[in-house]
Amino acid sequence: MLEKDRLFNVALSAFYAITVPALAALGERRFDAYFSVMTLEYAILYTVLRPRRRGRELLLPILLTVFSFFVARRILEVLRL
Repeated sequence: MLEKDRLFNVALSAFYAITVPALAALGERRFDAYFSVMTLEYAILYTVLRPRRRGRELLLPILLTVFSFFVARRILEVLRL
């Protein structure tokens, strides 16, 4: 199980190391864009690799709640409500 945890940490770090410069190169400056992409990466890797946690997984629900807030805000902005 330790290998899965290590693979998760290495893969997540690699994804983040690619994501941040890629978004910056595209000229993205909004925090919510970075946060949303990084949350999706975390959720996908967590689902695929299933790293072992000592307690309950609290980070993912918190990240998804904040992600939902950003998505709802963006939808309202597009609809101009």
